[in-house]
Amino acid sequence: MEKIGVILARLQPIHNGHMALIEKACQENHKVFVFIGSADKFNVRNPLPISLRIQLATEAVSNLATETPIKIVPLDDLTDESDNSHDWGFYLYSKIVTEIQCSNFTIYYSDGFEIITTWFPSFILRNNVSLCLLARNATVDGISATKVRKMIEEDDDNLNDYVPSCVYTNRETIKKHIKLSKLIK
Repeated sequence: MEKIGVILARLQPIHNGHMALIEKACQENHKVFVFIGSADKFNVRNPLPISLRIQLATEAVSNLATETPIKIVPLDDLTDESDNSHDWGFYLYSKIVTEIQCSNFTIYYSDGFEIITTWFPSFILRNNVSLCLLARNATVDGISATKVRKMIEEDDDNLNDYVPSCVYTNRETIKKHIKLSKLIK
């Protein structure tokens, strides 16, 4: 049976922590799908439009040394980002199954098991969804998109150590989106 890995992240923007998850999934699966969440959101927490996030993710994964096919997929929220209900889990599961054409897969995630296990009823976790959870603090000094955005805003010289080259190259464009998101309330 073909093994499929799924990454769910907002990629606001993609950083080396995300890349570590994607690389691990590529090592362990025949195919990997990266679902970019909150595709329908634009606010201070989600300042980058989905088109830019897809562009950056596509470029970043194209530089990986892997034979594993990787597909980037936008994913709208069901309600809002704080929704960790079974409704969200069923929505997510149906979106993933529709896209990958398979009911069994492994989700690679770094925000903690206590969040992701609330999404799915136990019978789905038991029968269909495997979890590979990596502690955020164990990947790239606990980097987060929030920290990356702050580094971009502050023109931090260390940014290049935490992001794929495409993010570093596009940092001025990203900075403009961050500033714009703060103007819109």
